[in-house]
Amino acid sequence: MLAAFDHEETGSESDTGAQGPLLGTVLERSSFSRGGTMEDRARALAGSVCLSSDMGHAVHPNYSERHDPGHHPMPNGGPMLKVNVNNRYATNGVGRALFTEACERAGVPWQTFVSNNSVACGTTIGPITAARLGIATVDCGIAALSMHSARELCGADDPFLLAAALKAFLEG
Repeated sequence: MLAAFDHEETGSESDTGAQGPLLGTVLERSSFSRGGTMEDRARALAGSVCLSSDMGHAVHPNYSERHDPGHHPMPNGGPMLKVNVNNRYATNGVGRALFTEACERAGVPWQTFVSNNSVACGTTIGPITAARLGIATVDCGIAALSMHSARELCGADDPFLLAAALKAFLEG
C-alpha cells in the first residue's frame, strides 16, 4: 500500500496526518473486510516493512562541519539511507539490509546520511509509523541542498535513482 501524507512538517498530529488514526484504521478495516481477525492483522503488520521516503540533507559546501565527519551525502550520489541514533529516523538493521539489497539489485548507488549528534535534526513519518503500528521501517530520501529554503535543489539523476531503488524494494 502507499500512504502519502500531504502535511508532514506541519500536521503529523492531525486526524489525517502520520500520527493520526487514518493509516492504522485503513489497515485494520482492510484486514477485517477480507475476513481477517486481530491475529491476522497482527501477523500482517509484523511481516510488513514500511519504507518512509523523504528528502535528506546533502553536505552544503558552506556548512560541512554540521555533518557527521564520516558521512557526506552528495547530490547525484543516489538515494540516501537515513540513520539517527536518537530514532529521529526509523532505520534499523533489517531495514538497512533490505534497502541496500534493493539498491544493489537495481544497480543503484546509495549513500548514508547520519546526522551529526551535536546538531539537532528533523524527523520523518518513519518513527511515527514504526511506533504507532509496530512495523519495521526504513527511512530513505534524496540528498537536497538548502532544504526548506526557497531554492531547495537535488541532483538531476537522483529522482530516477530513487524510483529504481523503490521499485526494486517493492518487488523484493
